Amino acid sequence: MAIENRDLAAGTKLIAKYKKEEFKAEVVAGEDGKVKYRLADGWEFKSPSAAGTAITGKACNGWAFWSLEPDGAPAEPPEPEGSQDQGETAEDAETPDQPPSAGFRRVPNQKGVGEGEVRLYCDTCKTSFTTTADQQPETCPEGHYPGEASEA
Repeated sequence: MAIENRDLAAGTKLIAKYKKEEFKAEVVAGEDGKVKYRLADGWEFKSPSAAGTAITGKACNGWAFWSLEPDGAPAEPPEPEGSQDQGETAEDAETPDQPPSAGFRRVPNQKGVGEGEVRLYCDTCKTSFTTTADQQPETCPEGHYPGEASEA
């Protein structure tokens, strides 16, 4: 059922079914009082539509794609594991002395990517690359760090 009340609080759990597979997301507190939408794999998005697009590989209306999970209980926050935990995305990762103005993003269309890999996009060099799905890379193949501003 489509989400009607768009004022979702942090801790709200979302669920969606796509191609006979169930997907889950959680509304989490972001910076400046804005919320983000975290998928079960740890990737965070600024809108439910962006999160839905990451799943479907095509544009979607996130408010229609997601439903409120029936139990609705807020989830426990993830335990930090080093400088970048599983709940933090490459887009949110910071390296010392570098502003978080750019980063790595998961490419919505993952066709042709091998099992256990994921295709990411570097905002700095404007290219995509593949890496292992279970770890966030420290740099892109060109040596850019997540959070590194492009030199325009």
